[in-house]
Amino acid sequence: MLRIMHFFNIKPGADEARMFHLINHGLLGYTRAYGCLERKTWKLVDATAQGIPAATAAYVNEVLWPSQKAADAFARDWMGDVPNEVKEFRSELDSGVETVLTVRYVDETG
Repeated sequence: MLRIMHFFNIKPGADEARMFHLINHGLLGYTRAYGCLERKTWKLVDATAQGIPAATAAYVNEVLWPSQKAADAFARDWMGDVPNEVKEFRSELDSGVETVLTVRYVDETG
């Protein structure tokens, strides 16, 4: 299994509830067709680096994929030539969400 962590912020003026809906439900609809198993979003409390406060994003979204191949196929298609409805969805999401960091890792189930 491949897990992807997207650390992000909501852009000033964006509707937080709407952005969470797009991330957790709208994106799940698109990604499921590629095998995505789950999406979850949490608000981060804080971050430290050796006990010293560290800059971080405000939120993290975790995505579970059955394989790196499935995740890569979605990413390739998502950024490629997509139907207008997908372009509009992607544009709305991009207008309200700023990704700070993305981390990908294989979990214990391999």
